This record gives sequence, structure tokens and C-alpha cells, in this order.
Amino acid sequence: MRTFKTHSLKFIIILVSTSAFGQQLSREQVVQIALQNNQLIKAAEFQVEYFRQLKKTGTDIGKLTALWMHGQYNSLNQDNNLTLTQSIPFPTAIGAQVRLGKEQVTGAQKSLLATQNNLVFEVKSAYEQLLYQEALKKLLATQDSLYTDFARASSLRYKTGESNLLEKATAETQLLEVKNLARQNEADIQISQTRIQTLLKSENPIIAGDILARQIPPAETSSFQNNPQLDYLKQQVIISSQFKRLERNKIMPDIIVGYFNQSLTGVQVINGVDTYFPRSKHFQGFQLGLAIPLWFAPPVARARAAAFQEEAIRKNAEYFETSLNGAYVQALQEFDKNQASVTYYENSALQNAELILSQARKAYRSGEIGYIEYLQSLRNALTIKSNYLLALNQYNQSIIKLEFLLGKL
Repeated sequence: MRTFKTHSLKFIIILVSTSAFGQQLSREQVVQIALQNNQLIKAAEFQVEYFRQLKKTGTDIGKLTALWMHGQYNSLNQDNNLTLTQSIPFPTAIGAQVRLGKEQVTGAQKSLLATQNNLVFEVKSAYEQLLYQEALKKLLATQDSLYTDFARASSLRYKTGESNLLEKATAETQLLEVKNLARQNEADIQISQTRIQTLLKSENPIIAGDILARQIPPAETSSFQNNPQLDYLKQQVIISSQFKRLERNKIMPDIIVGYFNQSLTGVQVINGVDTYFPRSKHFQGFQLGLAIPLWFAPPVARARAAAFQEEAIRKNAEYFETSLNGAYVQALQEFDKNQASVTYYENSALQNAELILSQARKAYRSGEIGYIEYLQSLRNALTIKSNYLLALNQYNQSIIKLEFLLGKL
């Protein structure tokens, strides 16, 4: 029992520490939290439930009409009459309404997938940007250390008369420039954190890991036809087509069925014999009829309007598909460009940057080169490293864009 309390206390301490200072989450974990907490997803889920409930109304035949009549409708005697009537839509109209409800549920489900795909894209993009900014923060810290050494050495050389004031001022200015870049990057990190926390509906900051080159989606899934937004728009075409069928079927007459139960107080001739029937004696029967519109223009116009609406939605879907095709081709081109850039840096440029840094520091300390050559070497090497991080971020972002277009959650 004491061991359980100890472990529980440790867990609470870890939980409090995690809540106060953030927690390290992978890309997959961030995505899952967003899908669970984001309010747009919850709204889309409620929309699915709305259409599921609405589908149950497809067989609605309206309200039963009950009329009670009392008075002298047959003779001077007071009689009673109860009439029940029900207007039922034509069976084909009911079937069309049921099918429309099913398609609307499917449409809401596909809208949910499209919303999830959009959210995942935003979360992945923001998370990848945060990885890049955190990596840049480390690089800027390295630059700060190098330029701090450079400024310290320049200040010492100036005091001993080995250099002039220009070298000292240049070194200090470069150091201040790096510190300014670090402050700007820190602000960018906070902006990215706020964006991610908003998407996740979380009050805790996210601790990102190291930025790494991602893998391109497998070739067998490389088809933008799986894009959820395109799938949703195609479903809207189906829904509009079914709605058009419903409007056409509404032109058909409604079927009316009825029942009546009434008294006919008075004398009736039954088989040649006068027979008196009191009010307690009731007569009953059934009714069957059709409700036919006298003016066909309005329902016909609604059916035609639904047909035009279907064509409009179809054209929107076709335009989106064409645009999606162009965006997919462009994304592939961006990926190829960024992949070539990352390959260049990883195969040669980064090694050269390390060599430039080490050799320049040795040469400057031994007096083989002046501060101008040394400063230029530092800038070249650090620019290569900075550009590599930028290229790596662009490469990963291009893969995220491809996953978004392919509908890979």
C-alpha cells in the first residue's frame, strides 16, 4: 500500500511538471490530440448525427386529421360525426426522400473526413515549422557562441594593439545581429506554439523533437482521387441529383385515405320497413382519394431549379478536380526541387561547412588570416547550415502538402 502511494505521488509530480512546462509529443501524438479536441471536428461529428436523425424522417407521412362534427347535418335532430383523414405522399416520393436522407448522411461523413484532413494538414505544418524553428534556435546558439569568442578575441587584440577599432566594432555588431535573430526566432517559436495550442485546444506548450527528413507517401497511394474534399464535392453532386428526383416525384398526387363514423338520427327505410335509428346508432365507412395540384407551374419550376442546382454543383466539383490535379502536379515538382536541395546539402555542403568552420578558426587563431577572411568564412559556413535547415523544412512541408492532397491522415 505504501509503494502504491509512492508511485502515485511520483505520477502526480510528473503530471504537474508536464502541465506546467509542456510535454514532448511526436507528430502522430499531436495529430491525434487535435482530432480528439478540435472544435471543428466536434462540430462536424454533430453534423453527422444531425443527418442520421434527419434520415429517420424520410418516411414521414404527415399528421392525421381528425374532425368532429355535431349538429343538424342530417335532420332537425342533433347528430355526431367523426372523420379521420390522412394524406400520404406518393410512394415514389417517399422512396426518394429516404434515399436522399441516406446520401445526406454519407455527405456529412465525407465532410467530417475533409475537415479532419484540413486539420491534420494545419497541425502537421505548424508542428514541422516548430521543429524548424527549434533547430534554428540551436544553430543560432552555436552562432552566438562563435561570435562571442570572436568578439572577445577582437576586444583583447584591440587592447593589446594587435587590431584596430574597426575589427572590434565589426565583431560586436555581428554578435548583436545574431542575438537579434535569436530574439526574432524565439518570437516565431511562441507564435507557432500558440497556433498549435489553438489547434489542439490545449493550454500547455509543446516540446518538439529534432527535425528529420520525412518519407514520401508510398507510390501506390499517390492518387489525388482519394482527396476527402474532392470526395465530399462528388457526394454533393449525388445529393443534388437525389434532391432533383425528390422534387420531380413531389409533382405526383398525394394519396388520401379516410374513415368516418357518424350517427343519422331518424327514420330509415330498411327492406320496405320504416325503422327508427337513435343517435346511439352509428354508421361508418371509408374514403379514398387523390390530392392533385391544380397549378403545376410551381412544382415543375422547383424540379427545374433542382436540375440547374445539380449542374452548378457538378461544375464546381469538376473545377475543384481540375484545380486539385494542378496542385498535385505542382506539389510533386516542389517535392523534387526540395529533395534535390536537401540531397545537395547532406552529400557535400554540410561537410564543407564543418571544414570551413574548423579551418577558419585555426587559421584566425594562428594569424594566417585576418578578421575579414575569418568573418566571411563564418558567415559562409553558418549560412550553409541555416539554408540546410530551411531546405529540410521546405522538403518536409512539401511531403505534408502531398499527404494533404492524397488524403493521408
